[in-house]
Amino acid sequence: MIPVLKPTYNEKLKAELIQVLESGWTGFGPKTIEFEEKFAQVVGSKFAVATNSGTSALDLCLKAYSVKGGELITTPMTFVSDAIVGEWNNMNVTFADVNEDSLCLDPETLHLNANTKAIIIVDSHGRLADIDGVREAINEFQAKHMESSFSPLIIEDAAHAMLTPGAGKKGDITIWSFQAVKSMPIFDGGMVTTNDEKIYKRLRDLTWLGVEKSTYDRAMGKRYSWDYDITQADGIKAYMTDVQAIIGLNQLEILDELLAKRRAVQSVYNEAFKDMPEIKIPMFSHTVQYYTMQCDNRDELSDFLATNDITTSVHFKPLSEMTYWKKAIKRPIPVTDRVWLKLLTLPVFHDIMWTEVEYVISKVKEFYQSNG
Repeated sequence: MIPVLKPTYNEKLKAELIQVLESGWTGFGPKTIEFEEKFAQVVGSKFAVATNSGTSALDLCLKAYSVKGGELITTPMTFVSDAIVGEWNNMNVTFADVNEDSLCLDPETLHLNANTKAIIIVDSHGRLADIDGVREAINEFQAKHMESSFSPLIIEDAAHAMLTPGAGKKGDITIWSFQAVKSMPIFDGGMVTTNDEKIYKRLRDLTWLGVEKSTYDRAMGKRYSWDYDITQADGIKAYMTDVQAIIGLNQLEILDELLAKRRAVQSVYNEAFKDMPEIKIPMFSHTVQYYTMQCDNRDELSDFLATNDITTSVHFKPLSEMTYWKKAIKRPIPVTDRVWLKLLTLPVFHDIMWTEVEYVISKVKEFYQSNG
């Protein structure tokens, strides 16, 4: 089977992993710190805090700003992490609709109220969300309701947007993900980036259950310092390990190459499908986190491709279609309801062979020619 996604790990990484394993230090330590510093430099942020997942990174953003209760608005066209962190922090989660082309949250569908405390906006499929539009909506609410203190936290979920120009620049705080299917996979992991030193320091404590000094910090002297203090209870166990970080450092080195291949595959798919009336090719993505087209007879096409050893997926079945999250549908989301039924993700990853790409194209065309 041709998979939808597949990570790329080189021989250099395998040797570096052995070095970390043999070092005797595999938890949070020097490699994680190095990864944080290099990542911050790459994305143009002052500070970065590495975590064990993108989900914990989202949770930490709310905790770092002491956001509890109130309303969290996010998109239904995403993974459950963007909603569940609201529940973990006693928030009422609601959905805004998406733009039909970008699949990102549409600011014109935001229904703000005085209780809105946070907005998680997702760079869907690697396409930058309209954060400027969100800020305009906030400013309009302030002016209309004379609420100068109204300032909901804007979290940019850039899990799909590694190295996308402009990513991580306009939200109040940004999270990134390195989960196994992301464009920069390190088994799992996440990162929070910020330009606020106070928030950075709070994040650092929060990643280790409020413990004021990490085990690594206490082990750096001539004698291990066993003493530490805990001054608050908001923290979670969310720090990254050096085993994850060494993979992240390696992925940073080859990321340009990985993304260039993804964009090349995207270009070939687009050229092949652009004149087919049954298919709407996706907007350009710098990362091509997923090559997700809108197509007629989506389920039938997926079944046909599967019988021809081609794996496909749907990104995303909206949260609004999930039994538990139907309670978050406070207003109609017609674009989401309509568009997701046509979405289908085709294989795209660095190691895909061009013969495999051409095979996928030929089978897609064969399906529509046979069912025209």
